[in-house]
Amino acid sequence: MKSNILDLDMLEDWLKTRSLAVVHIYRDNCSVCHAVLPQLESLLQRYPGVELGLINAEDVPEIAGQWNVFTVPVDIIFYEGKEKHREGRFIHFEQFEKQLSRIYESIHS
Repeated sequence: MKSNILDLDMLEDWLKTRSLAVVHIYRDNCSVCHAVLPQLESLLQRYPGVELGLINAEDVPEIAGQWNVFTVPVDIIFYEGKEKHREGRFIHFEQFEKQLSRIYESIHS
């Protein structure tokens, strides 16, 4: 399941209600962002219960200062509301999945 997150307060509330989640930060005019998102969605299908939050950095400009996001896309794994892994600009999906899998397996084993 994916959710569009419209501001930082909504993001904070969204993270509080999810044990394991991934946040994808993008911009509308970012071709890399649009190429990465389907790959990320496909990856997350292998991890039932992991939700995806989408944040358009153009609509939530304060994300840059609050979360040190200076390029897009940025994909972040959160566990219990805390950032556990971050990939930016050119996403290394093998490394991203390795981190996600390690956390997921620790929860579901």
